[in-house]
Amino acid sequence: MNFKYLKLNLTKEGIAKIFFSNPKNKNAFNPSMINDIKKAISFLKRSEKCRLLILSGEGNVFSSGADLEWMKKSKNLNFKQNKQEAKNFTDMLKDIDNFPKPTISFINGHAFGGALGIIAVSDFSLSIESSKFCFSEVKLGLIPAMIAPYILRSIGYNATKKLFLTGEVFGAKKALSFGLIDAVVKNSYFKNNDTMLIQNLLSAAPIAQRKIKSFIKEVSFKKIDTMLINKTAETISKIRVTKEAQEGLSAFLEKRKPNWNKN
Repeated sequence: MNFKYLKLNLTKEGIAKIFFSNPKNKNAFNPSMINDIKKAISFLKRSEKCRLLILSGEGNVFSSGADLEWMKKSKNLNFKQNKQEAKNFTDMLKDIDNFPKPTISFINGHAFGGALGIIAVSDFSLSIESSKFCFSEVKLGLIPAMIAPYILRSIGYNATKKLFLTGEVFGAKKALSFGLIDAVVKNSYFKNNDTMLIQNLLSAAPIAQRKIKSFIKEVSFKKIDTMLINKTAETISKIRVTKEAQEGLSAFLEKRKPNWNKN
């Protein structure tokens, strides 16, 4: 399969690895990358060879979130077009969240904005110690609407509210304390694919694993359904075209402070 913004590797043991690959923009998500991820997930879902999936970034960055040049163009889109682009991202998150095989996020560097949604929908999330995390949307006049249901499910109401409101940058140890990640590991952790986590996952019954994932969702969490997903897409679509959001995006691209930040 050919991809423009990601690399896919599937070993003979059934370990699939997706690497976000947009080096010019620190592995930022754009429509093409989102479509690449959805295509890869669909392929691996059907593949009998795939036993588990690892998501990571190429180089030394996991992902800087949404491509801000792409976000800037949102002011030229109408509400329907904005919602469709937002829906593509929420559908991608849902595809990973509903992936029937075990998923692991390996945060090999900074993870900002929408990238934290990938972490939250993964079954396991491991990070190197030097990684930095940030729900950066509020600094741009936006809100993390599309990832909010998954972050709330992952780390709870209070932590989500505080991190969303401040947009603070925090490290791997704090992410671990919140439960956003499961462990802090070395950069070479998955180098030989022989970690205890991978061995435990590969030694388990694959059909049972699929049933466990679907059953736990059925009995534990409020379903993240079409109504809620539409709500998140509608919310971000309305925010994107506001003067404040466009000012925030413009300020970032022009490397200046936004007009609300006088400090």
